Amino acid sequence: MNYVICRFVVASLTFFLIFGSVAHADVISTGSALQMELRQEQVDRVDTFLARDDVRDALIARGVNPADATLRIGALTDQELQRLAVRIDNLPAGGTGVIEVVGIVAIVLLVLELLGVTDVFTRI
Repeated sequence: MNYVICRFVVASLTFFLIFGSVAHADVISTGSALQMELRQEQVDRVDTFLARDDVRDALIARGVNPADATLRIGALTDQELQRLAVRIDNLPAGGTGVIEVVGIVAIVLLVLELLGVTDVFTRI
């Protein structure tokens, strides 16, 4: 009886060692952690800007679905996202310049479309 249990345990352990998943953990550097945090802040800033009613209306007027634009923010490179966030921060409080930012977002979406990264404009 003990022999059968022993064989079952050995077979089970062998199975899990061969087919079990292995987890790997690495140390994240402080620079990487800060960069990820900065990127998330920039994404949040752009998302907040795109959530404004006047920006949504401008996107819709140009044929861009605001939901698609919000989803595509994640596809931007760090440099593109940083430029867009800086542009948003430099806008006057009165809303002048909204068209410029919407234009930049539309251009970025168009470039991503031409590169085959997205399919925003194929549904139109």
